[in-house]
This record gives sequence, structure tokens and C-alpha cells, in this order.
Amino acid sequence: MDRSDFSTCFKVLEDTIQKKEQYLDELLALTKEQETILLAEKFSMDAFDALMEKKDPYIKKISEFDAGFESVYARMRPEMENYKKEFEPRIRALQGKIKSVLEKGAALCTAEEQNRTRLEYCLKDKKQEIKNFKKSSSTVSSYYKNMAGALSDQSFFMDKKK
Repeated sequence: MDRSDFSTCFKVLEDTIQKKEQYLDELLALTKEQETILLAEKFSMDAFDALMEKKDPYIKKISEFDAGFESVYARMRPEMENYKKEFEPRIRALQGKIKSVLEKGAALCTAEEQNRTRLEYCLKDKKQEIKNFKKSSSTVSSYYKNMAGALSDQSFFMDKKK
């Protein structure tokens, strides 16, 4: 690999890591929106699902960035020592970006885990509400059945004396 090929590959790595960082920022923002929904007094599953669908393309694209980055890096890694001194400032800058991306990825994982816990809590509350509704509905239904049965079993008579 000559210098210009190496430079081109390095530019691809820089562009890829920059785009990944932007996508991670977007994912973090969407995850914070989900947190707001989860912390709201009234949980909206529709709003939460809409954000999940919004996040899906970002997640797929980040996976593509990772695969592309690994592929290009594997191709240029054997030549890295030949151009290390010449590209040292750019290598350090790229390392800084990688560190930033890793930190954002960790923050995203933490936020997602917290949201997962909150979602489980919200769903537990919803299940309890449904269970209570079914129980009260069943009780009311049973009451009406008993009342209807009690009325049909009773005999009514009219007093003909006046």
C-alpha cells in the first residue's frame, strides 16, 4: 500500500468514526426522549414504540459503520508502522475520536439499561391495572349473575286481601 492509498484509507476511517459519533448522538437524544416518556405521569406505549422505530435505522447504520471501520482498519494495519510517524497527529486525533465514541457508546448502554428497567416497571404497573380491572369486572359480572339468579329463585305472591 503506497502513501496515497494509506491516506485514502485513513480518511475513510476518520469519516466513518465521525459519522458514527453523530449517529450515537442522535441515538442518545432519542433514548433521552424515551426516558422522558417513561418518567411521565401517564406512560404512552405508542409514543415509546414510535421512538423505538425511529432508533432502528440508526442502530443498523452504526453496525454498518463498525463493520466498515474494521474492514478498512484490517486492510491498513500491516502498513501502519510504515506511516506511523508521518500520520502521527491524525492517528492521535483518530484515537481521541475513538475514545469519545466508546464513551458515548457506554453512556448509551447505561441509558438503555435504565430505560429497560423503567419500562419493566411501567409494564408491571399496566399488568396490575389490567389484572385489577379484570378482577373488578369479574366481581361485577358475578354480582349481576347472582342477583339475576336470586330473583328467579324467589317466589313472588300477591296478597289478595285488602
